Amino acid sequence: MDGSAKELVLGKNGVCNFCHQAQRALKEIELEKPNLDKWIKKIKEDGKNSKYNILCGLSGGVDSSTALHHAIRLGLRPLCFTMDNGYNDARADENILRIVETLKVPLYRYVLNINRYEEVRAAYLKAGVINVEALYDNLLAGASYQMASEYGIKWILSGGNCASESVMPSEWSFRSSDLVNMKSIYKWATGKKLKKDKDFPLFGTLSFNYYKWIKGIKIFYLLDYL
Repeated sequence: MDGSAKELVLGKNGVCNFCHQAQRALKEIELEKPNLDKWIKKIKEDGKNSKYNILCGLSGGVDSSTALHHAIRLGLRPLCFTMDNGYNDARADENILRIVETLKVPLYRYVLNINRYEEVRAAYLKAGVINVEALYDNLLAGASYQMASEYGIKWILSGGNCASESVMPSEWSFRSSDLVNMKSIYKWATGKKLKKDKDFPLFGTLSFNYYKWIKGIKIFYLLDYL
């Protein structure tokens, strides 16, 4: 850690506040681990009338692959999908195919409007703002909730976990769900309005609240329990 994280505070023995933050999060997770069976039972009950009871996004990386492996081991019925933004590594695509073929789970390829994606990405680079990956994170969230809603799935499986992702200084990032900011950057750079489409599922606060409170869709961080 260095001065690029303005929130950095070094305490006794040179241990920083981010380390303490991570330790607190991991302790909370330890207390929650005994409830895994309860949550798996809840997911199965919520999806008893649907073909699938959980949605799983796959990147071909270790986190989402491991999460899917354990979801199958625990008896869940996942619908998997992958979303290519034009930067996928061939090895990642190969991993995804191996995983779904071995575990015998369905895979849906979510196709983005690549031309518009590149246009918005270029606007972000031109603006020089932090978190140029905000666009992909935003669209991934939009696609996830959109698909869960279409297939009547109440739970989205996440590969996120406290053990490897518990610290992110606010100086290093920016909320990907801030759609007002995203539209403003795009209009500043192109003079055009950024619109939501079937192949460009923009996701903001209103969408999040709709899917969470009206549709009842939740995210499950399985790896935290394992």
